[in-house]
Amino acid sequence: MGRLSSGVRPIGGRAGEALIVHTHPHWRQLVRPSLVGIVLAGLAGIAGGFVEVQVPNPSDRGTVWAMLAVLSLLVALRFAVWPAIRWARTDLLVTDERVLFRPAGSTRRCVDVPLRRISAVRFRHTLSDRAMGTGTLILELGHLPPVEIEDVPEVARVHAAVYEELLRLPPPPPPTPAVQAARFRWGLPGRR
Repeated sequence: MGRLSSGVRPIGGRAGEALIVHTHPHWRQLVRPSLVGIVLAGLAGIAGGFVEVQVPNPSDRGTVWAMLAVLSLLVALRFAVWPAIRWARTDLLVTDERVLFRPAGSTRRCVDVPLRRISAVRFRHTLSDRAMGTGTLILELGHLPPVEIEDVPEVARVHAAVYEELLRLPPPPPPTPAVQAARFRWGLPGRR
């Protein structure tokens, strides 16, 4: 899992907020970019050998090499480097006041839920998720739709940390009694 905090650090500009859990998505999100990088390097080597054998003119060979380099660089940036950067920049933070999920490059999917708004917390994982040590953290927010955060490493420990923080919250104040309004009665005055 990510780092466990031992002290109080400001999170997102809030002083006095204690960091409980800080983690990134599960490492399995890096498998595809790594495979793309390896396959791309192999294909670039094969294409380079093909260029050396099939293109006899040295000036044409330089042009084809430049085109191959640009093409392979664009594919590597899009399918290998960008997913790795997105993984490294995605954070899941649990503090003593809130749960934050900040995916890289997306302002629409950011989740910032105060612990007081969470009515229940649970997790879901399949057999393969359990074998990999990952799962989906589900935060239920009363009458709002639940928030699901996927690919959380060691989801059971994160669930337990959020649950413990929910138990530490003071109970909500009791509801104020409703004041009865004066009743309006139909009929003549003075008659009941």
